[in-house]
Amino acid sequence: MKLLVLSIMFMILYKGNAQQEKDINPNTYRFSYKSQVYKGTRLEITSQLKTLKNNSWFVNIPEEKKTVLNTLFKKVKEQPIPKLYKKQAIAFLDALYAYEEFLKIYDNALYEVILNLKQDMRRLDFKFERQFTKAKIALERANKEDKNNTQKIDLISKEFLDTQIKLISHRWMKKKIEKYKGMDAVKNPDILIAEFKKEEAMNVFTMIEQKKMEQISAYLENQIIDFFYNKSLPEIDIEDLQLDYIDKL
Repeated sequence: MKLLVLSIMFMILYKGNAQQEKDINPNTYRFSYKSQVYKGTRLEITSQLKTLKNNSWFVNIPEEKKTVLNTLFKKVKEQPIPKLYKKQAIAFLDALYAYEEFLKIYDNALYEVILNLKQDMRRLDFKFERQFTKAKIALERANKEDKNNTQKIDLISKEFLDTQIKLISHRWMKKKIEKYKGMDAVKNPDILIAEFKKEEAMNVFTMIEQKKMEQISAYLENQIIDFFYNKSLPEIDIEDLQLDYIDKL
């Protein structure tokens, strides 16, 4: 019986000492950040940090800033001294999470822009069709009444073509915008929105740094309209146009 008790006590003491040795093992690092505990070997924690860095949430960090993050991450990865490793890991995490607020602002502003565009699509559709119809009537009148005035006809023809392209391009954009549903359009974007977000990330980040928050929505609205317009040009057929409001003019 005494032998059994001694054996149990030995096992308890052995496990306790083993755990203590594990906790003070110089190859095991441990620190916490934002309620997250990082514990393990240098390679294990570095792998966790890399996974976090590559998380889809941080995909829209401006490319210029990603370069800074990659430099900080490289310093962490190559640092063998535990105390300095922890210090540099926290510096990296500070920099990474500093962009979290930017991403929230960016996503919310872009969502509001898309929402406003969706609500304004029909009004703009009528406006652009009216402009096109007036230009068409003006061109027909000029060809009839001033057919020898080539300069005037060329000018009106250009205006007619511009309004035609604007209307067809708008309707191309309208179909795309109307498919976007809720915040998911920004959080899980299609190819177009993903490309736009990447293109404008640094500009929006700079506006936030310069405390021009109130200008972000208007800026994004102008940029996304230009972006969709340019994307539509290779896709549209200027001969494929049907009027929807002609009876209202």
